[in-house]
Amino acid sequence: MTSSVPFRDTFWNVPGWAQVALYIGGALAIVIFAYGMWQRVRLWRQGVAEDRLDRISERIGLVVAHALGQVRTLAQAYPGVMHAIMFWGFLALFMGTVLATIDWDVTLPLFGYKLLRGRFYLLYETVLDLFGLFFVVGLGMAVWRRFVSRPASVDATAPFAWALTLLFVINVTGFVMEACRLAVVEPWWGPWSPVGYALGRGFVGLGLTPGALRGLHVATWVFHAALALLFIAIIPYSYFVHLLTTPLNIFFSKLGPRGAIRKIENIEEAETLGISKLEEFSWKRRLDFDACVECGRCQAACPAYLSGTALSPKQIIVKLKRHMHGELPGPIHGELIKADELWACTTCMACVQECPAFIDIVDTIIDLRRYLALSEGALPSTAPQSLQNIQRAGNPWGLPAGERLAWAQGLDVPLMETDREVEYLYWVGCSASYDKRNQAIARAVVKILKAAGVSFGVMPEERCHAEVGRRLGEEYLYQTVQQENIEAIKRYRFRKVITHCPHCFNTIKNEFPQFGGSYQVLHHAQVIEELIAAGRITPTKSLDASIAFHDSCYLGRYNGITEAPRNVAKAVPGLRLVELPRRRERGLCCGGGGGHMWMEVKAQKRVNLIRVEEALEAKVDMVGTGCPFCLAMIDLGRKVKGAEETLDVKDVSELVAESLE
Repeated sequence: MTSSVPFRDTFWNVPGWAQVALYIGGALAIVIFAYGMWQRVRLWRQGVAEDRLDRISERIGLVVAHALGQVRTLAQAYPGVMHAIMFWGFLALFMGTVLATIDWDVTLPLFGYKLLRGRFYLLYETVLDLFGLFFVVGLGMAVWRRFVSRPASVDATAPFAWALTLLFVINVTGFVMEACRLAVVEPWWGPWSPVGYALGRGFVGLGLTPGALRGLHVATWVFHAALALLFIAIIPYSYFVHLLTTPLNIFFSKLGPRGAIRKIENIEEAETLGISKLEEFSWKRRLDFDACVECGRCQAACPAYLSGTALSPKQIIVKLKRHMHGELPGPIHGELIKADELWACTTCMACVQECPAFIDIVDTIIDLRRYLALSEGALPSTAPQSLQNIQRAGNPWGLPAGERLAWAQGLDVPLMETDREVEYLYWVGCSASYDKRNQAIARAVVKILKAAGVSFGVMPEERCHAEVGRRLGEEYLYQTVQQENIEAIKRYRFRKVITHCPHCFNTIKNEFPQFGGSYQVLHHAQVIEELIAAGRITPTKSLDASIAFHDSCYLGRYNGITEAPRNVAKAVPGLRLVELPRRRERGLCCGGGGGHMWMEVKAQKRVNLIRVEEALEAKVDMVGTGCPFCLAMIDLGRKVKGAEETLDVKDVSELVAESLE
């Protein structure tokens, strides 16, 4: 160790019996680890087959960005930094251990080459010391958050306390060993290990003799080795398994459109409709359960949880995980998970957006809903009547199909014709066709398209696509309706579809292809943005008001369209855009998705009221929307809050149409 060339003396001061015990213990720990992982993999493979081995390069990129780079984790400041420095610290220490093993057990005995020597060894020591320090800091932050500040989304339980304690002791004993070695040998390169060197100087300052330091080193080495091997052995049987399951789940994550729900193939002959027992989950969904780190981010972002409903997305996944491992026996429906929990979901995808493990929480909830809807016929409150109306009359209100185009009276709206091609098929949707307030959106869109000289037409036989039915689990109705819709659309020639409802946008763009209907679909905000940019329309009338744009979940979070409606609003003279705290991909749901427009859910406080309160706190004159559901929910919320005189709500198309006058 006093050599002029720095190098790693792997077993300094370690007796032979301890070295032998390390190798025996290491082999045993690896066997226990491998057996535990084999058990888990076998449990996953008992699930239904699912293909997740496509687009390998894209999957690897996700792992690099979100498992190694911690991009999604870092989206939240304190917990993000806490977890990232813990992860990177752990990763650096793990890689350091791997290099030390290769150095001593591979390159030196087989090739006579000392890997950890010279400048590389000095860099190795410094990096490991600093990352080890970061790891301890991260552990301290984790203890503070989980057991002192204690946000509602995390659990301050004994298993987490033991996990953090084990990691802390392993790391600190590593520093103690290094400190003892450097204090006794005093190599010239000691300061290259800043933490160990400083701690060693502290030991000497306390009066520890070389003999005492050697004795402390051996005792600490044995204790540290035992804990490290214990840690390896218990990974598959403990919370630490997420070190493997989370990267795996990210690799096998859903790469298709976020808004596309899995189709039940051959629904007329399907043996199971929805999920009622563990055996019906796919292997990937089982991996989802094991990948959950119980961080509570999903719960903290969930509008249903914020409003005081029965739903916690975290608890849904945690209960299914424990059920899978036999800790919570009994039937899934009614006992493990109550129906009220499932129906409370607005399908807004906030939980999926926040989950660092990329768990498909909403897809799981919808699969469970499918069983209740299709096998039990147990739809909640007024939802069955709305679905019957869709089936019978082609709209959720049950109004006559002949009134679908009543909104267009006096506008000379062109109808689609089989022998004429247009640029846009304008899919109006049920809300703008039948709801008095939302009819203004359709009229505004027509005014804009005509002013720009756009070739378009509406389809006389348009009917509800029953997207709400699919989200409620009524897949049979959805598939039946889609066959009718696509057959009707096939009669006409057009280049693109324009919608103003994000629910229409999502289902036509992302789910119609499952039934043979693939189209280029644009939201009306995108079309208006393009028309303004091309100079085909120019808003001129000034609207002197401050406006906060409310992001629709199905537009922003589902499909990544956040800037187009803002750019449209900015193009209107006089409008001043103010951003709400929760916005874009992390916007707060209006509370109308997932079938909630058509049913009542028990809640302490409705989601739309929470959203309106945020707008009132921002002191804006107006809330801008790009969704008829959102407009209706926020309009209702401002009325309940008595803010009709102080807070207006308008679709972005209405703003542009007014400014064209």
